Amino acid sequence: MLDSPSIIVVDDERELLSLFKEFLTMEGYTVIAFTDPILAFEYYQETFDKHSLIITDLRMPSMCGIELAKRIREMNEKIKVF
Repeated sequence: MLDSPSIIVVDDERELLSLFKEFLTMEGYTVIAFTDPILAFEYYQETFDKHSLIITDLRMPSMCGIELAKRIREMNEKIKVF
């Protein structure tokens, strides 16, 4: 596990992603940010045991946030997704 709780943030809008990352980092979290939900899912598959929360936008190209959450939950039903 990482030293601080790790959060994956997924949003196709770079400005919002940057704001989320900056705020959560200032609060002491390790933040991994993605603008592409497919890349975020691929990363999660490799590191699923290192994250305590996934924050995702709903409307994104290539995969919506609900589909991303569904796929993540199939791997780990206890992960929190917001």
